[in-house]
Amino acid sequence: MRCAERLRKCQRGAAIILALLAASLAAMLAAAALADFGHAYDIHAGRHEQAQSRQLALGAVDWARSVLAQDGRNSSSDHPGEAWAIRIPPTPIDGDPAAGIIGGHISELSGRFDLNALHPSRRLHGAARTHCERLFGLVLGDAGTATRLVHALDVHLRTPPSSTETGTSANGKPAARYGPLLASVDELLRLPGFDADILAALAPHLAALPAGAPINANTATPEVLAAVVEGLPLDQARLLAAERERIWYRNPGDFRARLGEGAVPPGREVLDVRSRYFRVDIHAAYGEAVTRLHALLERERNWPTLLWYRYE
Repeated sequence: MRCAERLRKCQRGAAIILALLAASLAAMLAAAALADFGHAYDIHAGRHEQAQSRQLALGAVDWARSVLAQDGRNSSSDHPGEAWAIRIPPTPIDGDPAAGIIGGHISELSGRFDLNALHPSRRLHGAARTHCERLFGLVLGDAGTATRLVHALDVHLRTPPSSTETGTSANGKPAARYGPLLASVDELLRLPGFDADILAALAPHLAALPAGAPINANTATPEVLAAVVEGLPLDQARLLAAERERIWYRNPGDFRARLGEGAVPPGREVLDVRSRYFRVDIHAAYGEAVTRLHALLERERNWPTLLWYRYE
């Protein structure tokens, strides 16, 4: 009888301990579930805010396209005094930061020298090489270095991506194959002779564009003007750049009329007063999410084409 009583007491004690362990385990599981729910909610909220900030940035790109389209209809030349060139600081939407913050600016790229103009597929690649070598010499102050750098660029653009250097043209005859176009000025760092210091000096004057377009005389740096206008000294190019801040060139003839003696302006296929390529840089925020978007627009027709965009 005593043994049976002790057994019942032990069983009741074990049941109580088991119940306490089960309750403790259930509490731990409930706490973990609540923690997971809170984490998932935070992730969902963060993704929602990130999606909203990216949507705001894309909307700003469409706004930039609209501004450029309107400018193209109302103006026959492009210059930094126009509405598209105004920088928009980070501004709350409808005055309410909770609705999002948006800001950014449009940069014109047609005033820069296009490195891809040296590609053998471009009609004026021979003249472009001469202009590029002159530009590098003016910026770096060393004609020998300029020659070596342009040679490295020319070799890169002529070298096909594979060992097969010939293909078949439309008429069935062998056709030369060349290297791909540059997608970014930063790709110069992969070429012999280029380093970070050289690129930093050259970059403000350069672009890597997908298709040929004339350089805009209203936005080109003095170095670019002196490089593409035969017989134009750099000092005179700087004076022209200073004068155009007051009176912009209305057409190519206006630019030619202001050139001094000895300067031979290139044809309209090299120099114009309109811009075809624009870069858009957007800063958007929603909640705690921040998006930085960069895009390239081509305004060949009235409504600009979005060529690419990327997020940071």
